[in-house]
Amino acid sequence: MKSDQNSQSGEAAELRHKAEARLQGDMEALQKPRNEIETQRLLHELQIHQIELEMQNTELRQARDESEKALEMYSDLYDFAPVGYMTLDREGLISAANLTVATLLGVERSRLIGRRFRSFLGNDAFPGFISFINRVFANRTKETCEVALLSDESPRQVVRIEAVATVSGEECRAAVIDISVRRQLEEALQILHNDLIARAVDLEAVNIDLEAFNYSVSHDLHGPLTVIAGYCDVMEELYGNKLDEQCRGFIRNIHKATMRMNHLVDTLLDFSRVKRIEMRLEKVDLTKMAEEVSIGLKMTEPERRVRFRFTRGIIASGDSRLLRLVLDNLMDNAWKYCRKLKETVIEFCVKEIDGKPTYFIRDNGPGFDMKHAGEVFIPFQRLAETEVAGHGIGLATVDRIVRRHGGRVWAESKPGEGATFYFTLS
Repeated sequence: MKSDQNSQSGEAAELRHKAEARLQGDMEALQKPRNEIETQRLLHELQIHQIELEMQNTELRQARDESEKALEMYSDLYDFAPVGYMTLDREGLISAANLTVATLLGVERSRLIGRRFRSFLGNDAFPGFISFINRVFANRTKETCEVALLSDESPRQVVRIEAVATVSGEECRAAVIDISVRRQLEEALQILHNDLIARAVDLEAVNIDLEAFNYSVSHDLHGPLTVIAGYCDVMEELYGNKLDEQCRGFIRNIHKATMRMNHLVDTLLDFSRVKRIEMRLEKVDLTKMAEEVSIGLKMTEPERRVRFRFTRGIIASGDSRLLRLVLDNLMDNAWKYCRKLKETVIEFCVKEIDGKPTYFIRDNGPGFDMKHAGEVFIPFQRLAETEVAGHGIGLATVDRIVRRHGGRVWAESKPGEGATFYFTLS
């Protein structure tokens, strides 16, 4: 800005010098004897020169007004910027500062000039700031540091300084940004992070204890249940002829109850282990896996009329052990709910939904009202109107496994029109 003003002043002085020289020549010419025509010509030229000078003077005034306006705008931008600006020399003396810096430091701007910036810093910030100033003038590139301002308040105000040396290398321009709120948030987040780590460690220990408890309970329950079931078999074999039909019925019911209890224990163990099993991703032939599940289901009730329809060559990426549990539970669910049908149809297919391969198992069973769709994946939640035996764990296990694979599972159904269970993987 100063260089523009100096340039304009030089041009004005040069024009004035030329005008004075020419006017001097014209005056000398006027002093010589002239005829009337020459006199008129000289007066005309002087009038033209006067007009030119007035026009140049007007242009100079306009240029001066524009310069003053630009300087005022620059001063406003500099003074009222949301970021503090200041100029420092090699010793850290403040030679210029805007109002934002004065506000940050809590000092009138007029009293900042000539003071060392480090006088506003705590003793612990001195070494870092001095090193920062040395880097600014040594590297001639933008350097950054964060320092705490001198204050009796807690927490102290923290600023971020970004500076670069001028072309002369004797001063540097610095931006000062208040980062106190950000620093407080970072400290709070760090505290939360540490707390979460501690909680995660505690939860890990609790999960290990729970798993050990589950195995212990499983072992302790399986033993007595096996004994009860064995005694039921022995009593029916040794004394079956001596017992009436009602007693034999009681024994059969006890035996079935122990088998259901054993199955429930195994199911709970599977459910608790799902999140702790280390996943091994591999290519899995889901069609072949579904065929193996269907063979096992047929063996449990060979008298049932059931048709399985599978799309050939369904390949997915996932953990084969966990995906086997998904198909086991979904197909077993369809098998149970279609038990009262004369002929059951269970399909396993794949189609693309929203650009992702989506696998589904469909049956022709009784279906259910979609208002209950959200309940079927909650542990121990079963549809109130159904008479199908179960514990409400199977579909919850499916949901947990699918989410571990980065996918989701959902159901679609209508009463009397069967049910379809969809799932995606990563």
